[in-house]
Amino acid sequence: MRSYPRGSEFPNEGFVQRAIESYFTAEGFSVRTGELADLVCVAESGQTRWVIEAKGESASIGLDFRTGIGQILSKMTERSANYALAIPDIPQFVALCGEISGWVRKSLGLYWIFVSEDGSVRILPPNSD
Repeated sequence: MRSYPRGSEFPNEGFVQRAIESYFTAEGFSVRTGELADLVCVAESGQTRWVIEAKGESASIGLDFRTGIGQILSKMTERSANYALAIPDIPQFVALCGEISGWVRKSLGLYWIFVSEDGSVRILPPNSD
């Protein structure tokens, strides 16, 4: 089990990671951590694949957000995969997501995955603003 310097409480990265692992497992995906990205999820059929980087609240949210964007961009090797940045659903991260133009997300196929304090997951597809 991985450890997280800030712990596993909301809105830290450990919480975000656990929530998305639980969500994708419940949706029937096989879940692998730490190989290519923070989380790689593959559907039973093998047709759907998610590559996800997770971030949480820190002293430098803006820097961590941009680092997460760079990490997920560098892993975009398959056109057919879904690529996402998973973050806590807090105003600071929501505002940073709003700074990325919709056409850029659509061009990249970049999803946002927001994790709420109750552990629920909301996925915003690339074609949403």
